Amino acid sequence: MVSRVFASRDFTIYLVGSAFSLHGLWIQRVAVGWLAWELTGSEVWLGLIALSEFLPTVLFGPFFGVWADRLDRKTVAYVANVISIALSTLLFALTATGLMDIYILWVITALVGIVGSAFQPVRMSLIPSLVPRELLAEAVAAQSIVFNVSRFMGPALAGIAIATMGLASAFALNAISYLAMIAALLLIELRTRRSGGPKSHFFAELKEGITYTFQHAAIRQQLLIVALSALFGRSVIVMLPAFADDVFGGGSGTLATLTSVSGAGAVIAGICLTRLGSGTRLLRSTVLATVLTGLLMAGLGVTQSYALGIALFAVLGFALTLIGIGSQSLIQTRVAEAMRGRVLSLWAAVAFSAPAIGSVVIGAIAARIGIGTATLLSGLLCAVLAILLAWYVYYGSPAVASRDAS
Repeated sequence: MVSRVFASRDFTIYLVGSAFSLHGLWIQRVAVGWLAWELTGSEVWLGLIALSEFLPTVLFGPFFGVWADRLDRKTVAYVANVISIALSTLLFALTATGLMDIYILWVITALVGIVGSAFQPVRMSLIPSLVPRELLAEAVAAQSIVFNVSRFMGPALAGIAIATMGLASAFALNAISYLAMIAALLLIELRTRRSGGPKSHFFAELKEGITYTFQHAAIRQQLLIVALSALFGRSVIVMLPAFADDVFGGGSGTLATLTSVSGAGAVIAGICLTRLGSGTRLLRSTVLATVLTGLLMAGLGVTQSYALGIALFAVLGFALTLIGIGSQSLIQTRVAEAMRGRVLSLWAAVAFSAPAIGSVVIGAIAARIGIGTATLLSGLLCAVLAILLAWYVYYGSPAVASRDAS
């Protein structure tokens, strides 16, 4: 199914450029987490650093979503990638010269988050502008596979780079990787473009997007699913440096291994997503994966076995990707084109900020009772809430009922 989308020259070029950029992004994320851990040895700071990157998506993402529906998306993408190069270069310079401290890292990571929150709705909106609507679900799945291959390979490359060339090299590699994305943007042509000027007041369009999102039953349901899995499940991924060091007694290599296996599970999920389509079967799969997420977290909370931890993180990567990309596919195929940027910005606000918020809470609890116990309690809470959500989706959701009837 996915092979059909590669008949599109523009989509293929975009995907290649995105692959290079995403590898660099994951290299930098591993490096930032490890640098924060080296500077502080604090689970709380790990959560705060993650929050500084993803909180801007909540604060500014909906506003940038309006811009994604009003402005030329390629222009916004150019600007975002150029600024990202500058920030990665700054991280490289300060780390290489020994001038970095946790507060500077926090500020720069927040700036990275602001730029990311501007680019996120544009990045997700570009795909429907590159392929026909009937290939949209396959295109989103293909992008998911590329994203998760980078999540598998990026940390491995980060571990090699950090071990052989030093921590600063990871930031230099990320800066270079953005050049591939800029080259791809220069080569592609979009099937649809924004109209020349705004149709109404900026804040009126913002309100219109929020109202549309929460009045649309299927989209509202997916936001709830993503919020639950991201708040609990993805927050554990943010705490990987603490697991690598405190629980499994390893270093940057252990961190890279755990991140990579979760990425490998995510790649398998991406392949499975190409077979699920975008209907009721995919919807129910995202709900069941949320229940599984809670159970996996509970398992991580009680194990100190590195081998078992590797297996659990691999399955967790599978479940979280099935939820995240599955929900995005469902929304992409249901949202009106005029609302796409605004709706996807709200999806991103939930998907990318909830893990950071959850990691701050789990980090604060872990500082008192230990990372294992904190993860266990979070997993049990996630599982209970997911079971209640599953009951609603299976028996109380009008969206599912209407699809089943058809």
